[in-house]
Amino acid sequence: MISYLFDASSIVNLIKRGLVRPLANGVTIDLVLYEALNAIWKEYKLIGGIDGDTALEYVDIISGVFEAVEALSLRGSEREVFELAAREGLTVYDASYLYAAMKDGLTLVTDDQNLKDKASKYVSAITTKDLTSK
Repeated sequence: MISYLFDASSIVNLIKRGLVRPLANGVTIDLVLYEALNAIWKEYKLIGGIDGDTALEYVDIISGVFEAVEALSLRGSEREVFELAAREGLTVYDASYLYAAMKDGLTLVTDDQNLKDKASKYVSAITTKDLTSK
């Protein structure tokens, strides 16, 4: 049964910890692939926390994950996402995850504390540590 909606931060952190099994119980949105790849790029190029080979390994894993995890489309919901972002002071990207979780009654899994705090007003929101400690 699908219970969770994963954002990019949660997916990247689960993959970095070698924990892809929790993703089988959830969905994401179509935006997440590019956000996840950008997070890997940032850690490689800007932060220097990983080397190029490790970055490419993560890219391959992320690509494989998105063949198995359903990605919901929010096409047609642009106005609602924008209004939610404006009302809550979120980026449109973050509001997209929250809107999808609200729309489908899913628990939002995020390691972004700001998003988690704001999402908690609307849906159940947990971190990857919360999820994997169950």
